[in-house]
Amino acid sequence: MGLSTKNGISLYTVDGFCEDGRAGHCFTTRYGGVSGDSGRLLNMSFTKEPDKPANVIENVRRVAAACGFDCSRVTTALQVHGDNIVRVTEEIAGARFSKPETEIVADGLITDIPGVVLMTTHGDCLPVYLYDAKGAIGLVHSGWRGAVERIAGKAVARMAQEFGTDPGNITAALGPCICGDCFIVDPPVAELFEDAFPDVGIMKDAGFSGKYTVDLERAVRIALIEGGVPEDNIFISGECTAAPQNAEIYFSHRREKGTNQGLMGAFMWLETAPPWE
Repeated sequence: MGLSTKNGISLYTVDGFCEDGRAGHCFTTRYGGVSGDSGRLLNMSFTKEPDKPANVIENVRRVAAACGFDCSRVTTALQVHGDNIVRVTEEIAGARFSKPETEIVADGLITDIPGVVLMTTHGDCLPVYLYDAKGAIGLVHSGWRGAVERIAGKAVARMAQEFGTDPGNITAALGPCICGDCFIVDPPVAELFEDAFPDVGIMKDAGFSGKYTVDLERAVRIALIEGGVPEDNIFISGECTAAPQNAEIYFSHRREKGTNQGLMGAFMWLETAPPWE
């Protein structure tokens, strides 16, 4: 991961991904905003501050200023841990931000419109960035339910359907999420992964109390490869949001339990200039 800091905000990008300058992406960190008890948290989620939406809008505005995109074009959805993919058109661009009356329900967003900024929010779930150099992008929120449903692969298929994208030309980046050592689950969830991804080492015995660990990152990677994305085109951050040593960098549902006051944001956008050939 590459870390850059501007105007007091630290943002991560995935090394090697999207380096042609035609699209941008980032993943936010914990501080640099106006939220939380401290008034310093960079919370990206309206659900964490239902009575203070202005805080979230200001936090997003600060990220936009640091990255150079138009805050009014930020588009996000109500995430429900499903596998729905929505194509963002001009009619819904700005949903939940410049168009607060427009609400879409999805865990995956795709677009081919330069300047539209896709956004998903994350506590420990995996952000999946998708890039077609011919002019299309996708952004996916993949929790464990989305991973079992192969939402990342479905987003690839939807880009092919909507934009004529060749999956073999897609590059993908897997951003920070809970790692395979920290993601401990009960038998019912482990069984779902075992059924969905047999014989590929997604889950293993945690060694105590009948618990299991699940490698969310590996599950999503498999779904992308099954969807036609070349293995060499998948870039991985390797950052764990739930690790104790990262408590001052990331929010984490798992680590913070009931005290969690925010979510990170994943952003991706097509640049408006220079014109593409």
